Amino acid sequence: MDIQRYYEKSAKISYYAAMISLLIAILFFVFHFVGGIAGNIIWLTLPFIILSLNYYIRFRLYEKHMKDTPVNVPSQRTQLLDSEHLLITFLPAPTLRMQFFNKDGAVVGEIRDQDMSWYKWLLPNTVSMFMPKRYGLYDCFGNRLAEFQTGAGLWSNMVVRDHEGNEIGRYKENGKRAFVKTTGMISKPDGTDWIPIKIGGLSSFQLDEMNGKKLASFQTGWMPREWGKLFKNPNMPILTFHEKTDLEVKLVTFGFLSAIFHHVSN
Repeated sequence: MDIQRYYEKSAKISYYAAMISLLIAILFFVFHFVGGIAGNIIWLTLPFIILSLNYYIRFRLYEKHMKDTPVNVPSQRTQLLDSEHLLITFLPAPTLRMQFFNKDGAVVGEIRDQDMSWYKWLLPNTVSMFMPKRYGLYDCFGNRLAEFQTGAGLWSNMVVRDHEGNEIGRYKENGKRAFVKTTGMISKPDGTDWIPIKIGGLSSFQLDEMNGKKLASFQTGWMPREWGKLFKNPNMPILTFHEKTDLEVKLVTFGFLSAIFHHVSN
């Protein structure tokens, strides 16, 4: 899939979500009219009407992006773990579905929940956020490269395992400071402190080892002009790995992203 297909798929999902929300509002109105539901009909239907409008606006936006994107995007499928720059999008999902594009507009991988049961779409985020999760990191061919597992609870703790199930790191959030800023520690399997986390905001941050070695950066609001021909959202997040970043660092970085951006969708 390329970026144009992403816009097309997002437009369809947004359109269906808008129609379903509107249909629910109409059903509430009908049941209220025939006396099947009591209460103020405005307060019963207003949330679904607002939701329908919100998704319809998204539908029109994605539709415009799709039409403005060149047909047959000339892209090469580079390997996810070989890419220096990755542009990030979020597909609608009950928990998390994060996709990674290379600068040529091709999907090179994604992070998604390994349990996409239908009932999860009905759970509010305030409930789902407390449930344990298992996310998978996949390349563009569907091969699982790593697994990220969270426990039950509010804080963003994550165990990172490679494709063979071997633990390569874990992230533990500092719950006492989590309401002020994102702080914690990514440690190695033996418990050694590895990558300290001190982030004031999730729009831009840097990941460094304990010794100060720069590993990766996450930025929004920055995009080379030539990339804008394919990626119409100038605030699309960009993940950049520094030179000679090894495999384990990349996998724990993806795990950390899944821990802090769970329940995010465009």
